[in-house]
Amino acid sequence: MPKSVDVPTELKKFNSVFNMLSRKYDASQVFNDFLTIVICCMCREQQETLYFETIKRYEKDELNQFAQLFGEIALIYHNAEILGKWCDPLGQFYEALASNYKKSSFGQFFTPKAICDLMSGFILEPNTFGKKVNEPACGSGRAVLSANNYAPGNYYICQDLDPICCKMAAINLCFHEVRGEVHCMDTLRMSDPTQSYYINYEFWKHKTKLIIMK
Repeated sequence: MPKSVDVPTELKKFNSVFNMLSRKYDASQVFNDFLTIVICCMCREQQETLYFETIKRYEKDELNQFAQLFGEIALIYHNAEILGKWCDPLGQFYEALASNYKKSSFGQFFTPKAICDLMSGFILEPNTFGKKVNEPACGSGRAVLSANNYAPGNYYICQDLDPICCKMAAINLCFHEVRGEVHCMDTLRMSDPTQSYYINYEFWKHKTKLIIMK
């Protein structure tokens, strides 16, 4: 379980609720299930079977705690939107969890935010719009979030081998209103995706944050 001192201020409430769940369940399982629950919610009733399969192991009060986690994350995204900034609360928490929970299946650390912003300035022109941009090892999607903040309006095609990373990236793109797709696959071998997420399809038309799973 991440210690309070190891998580950013905005994630302390999230961490407190998460730790209640991880006292009983494996922390990596709780985090993965939380990501799945969020994605199912953003699929707008199109993944009900997966949703109920995911939550069946938890008691009613524990499901209320998952709802609290969702609310905390949504608030962080909302506050960043008001400030015109990008954020990666899921990736930040993932890193804190990986560094504190030895038995977890985690083991990745992501490019620092400042480096992502620096690279965005090197790669994109500020007025770039309507381009297709590939991110072949997206992690939690930080480079894409930074690029979209620097030059909004492009379409991103993201890949990563890690299913957890793909879920985080899909959620991050969704809440930042980025249009794109995330494929869980081995980019070096160009393997067929085991799971794909299509983010904010036709967002310009209906203004609804959406994830489509295929």
